[in-house]
Amino acid sequence: MSVRFNLSKGGVVTATSIILAVSLISSNAFAQTPAANCSVQPNEVIVGELVTATVRASNFNPKHKLSYVWNPINGGGKVIGKDATAQIETTDAAPGSYTVTAHVTDAKAKKNKEASCTADFMVKPLPPKNPPTLSSISASPKSVPTGGTVNLSANCASPDGVPVTISWTSIGGSVSGTGVSVILNTTGVSPGVIAVSATCSDSRGLNALASIEVTVENLPPPPPVPPSPPPSPEIKAVEARIALKSIYFATSMPPVSDPKTGLVESQQQTLVALAADFKKYLESKPEAHLILEGHADPRGRTKYDQKLSERRVDRVKSFLVEQGVSEANLDTKAFGARHALTDATVKDAIENDPELSAEERQRALRNMQTIVLASDRRVDIRLSTTGESSVRRFPFNAADALTLIGGREAEVKKKTAKRAGKKRKNK
Repeated sequence: MSVRFNLSKGGVVTATSIILAVSLISSNAFAQTPAANCSVQPNEVIVGELVTATVRASNFNPKHKLSYVWNPINGGGKVIGKDATAQIETTDAAPGSYTVTAHVTDAKAKKNKEASCTADFMVKPLPPKNPPTLSSISASPKSVPTGGTVNLSANCASPDGVPVTISWTSIGGSVSGTGVSVILNTTGVSPGVIAVSATCSDSRGLNALASIEVTVENLPPPPPVPPSPPPSPEIKAVEARIALKSIYFATSMPPVSDPKTGLVESQQQTLVALAADFKKYLESKPEAHLILEGHADPRGRTKYDQKLSERRVDRVKSFLVEQGVSEANLDTKAFGARHALTDATVKDAIENDPELSAEERQRALRNMQTIVLASDRRVDIRLSTTGESSVRRFPFNAADALTLIGGREAEVKKKTAKRAGKKRKNK
C-alpha cells in the first residue's frame, strides 16, 4: 500500500495528516494472513534416532510473543519442546512415514492470530542383527604323533556384512597365530583326543562357535636298526692279533721327579707290539679307542696312590704316542687303590697261568702277599669297539720280573751282600 500526498499551490501538509497516514500503513501491514513453514532434519531416521522439527512464522506482529504447540504423533514417536524448535524421539516408533504438526498463535492479536504447518519424516527399521556363521572348520592332519603340528582353519562371515574376528582355544597343546589359519602344537601332550574350538565374533558382540577333534598318537617305534655287517677277515685277523695285556710297574714307579720313567724292558716290548697292531686296526676302525686304567697297591695313602696311578696311566699313554698312536684315540682313567685285587683273584690267576711250571706256580703261591701287591701295580687296557679287556697275567717269566715283584729282588740283594761279606772276611 502506498500513500501519496498531493500538494497544490499554497497547500500545507500537517503533522496530523502524516500520523494518520502512518497509522493507516501499519494497520494494513498486519492485515496480511499469518503463515507458518515447518521442516524436519533429518527427514529419514532409524528407529531410536532423534528428529529435529522447526517452524518459521511470518506475517505476525513482531511486537507480540508467539506461542507454539506441537501435536503428538500417533505411533511416530514423542515430541519434546514448546518453542519454534522441538525434538522427536523415535525410540518406540514403529517403522513408517509420519507427519508432525505445529500451531503458532499470537494471543494478543484480535484477528489473524494463528497459523499451522506440517512436515513429513520417515522412520526406518533397525538394521538386522543376525549372528555370524562358521561355515567350515578343518584340521590337517586330524591325527598326529605326540609332538606333531596340525594346521587349523575356519571360514567365518556375517550375514549383515559387519566386521568379524576369529579366536581359537584348545584343551591341550598350544595354538599359535591368529585369524582364519593357525597351528596347533602337540608337544608334551599325552596320547588321546584334543578338542579345538573356534569362536567367530562380530563387531556387535554376536558370536558363533564351532569345534573339531584332533587325535594325538604315541610316537611310532623307531625303525629297526639294521644289523652291522660282519667284520671283514682282515679286521678279524687284526682284532685277534691285538693281545691286550696289563702293563706292570715296580713299587712307587714312576716317581714324581721323573714321570717319563718306570716302564721296564718287558713292558715296553708289550706296548710296542700293541701299538703296531692298534695302528693297523685304526685303518678299518678309525673310531676305536684304547681305554687305559691305572691302579696302585693299597700300601700308600689315598691321595698318594691316586697320584701314582695317574702317573702310571700317563706314562703308558705317552709311550703309545711315542710309537705313533694318535692321542685322540687314547682315553685314561686312574683309580688309585680303589680296585685292589683280592687274594682269591690273584691265586686263581696264578693257578690258571699256562706259562708257569708247577715249581714256579708253587713258588708264587708261597709268596702270595708280595705277589698280590705286585699285581695291583698295573695299567689295564680295554678296546672300546669290542669291550675286550686286558688279561691280568703277571709276567713271572719276564727277565725283569724280580724288579716288578720287588720282594724277591730284595732277597737276591741280601744274599749277594752276605756273599760279599764272607769274601772280605776270608781275605
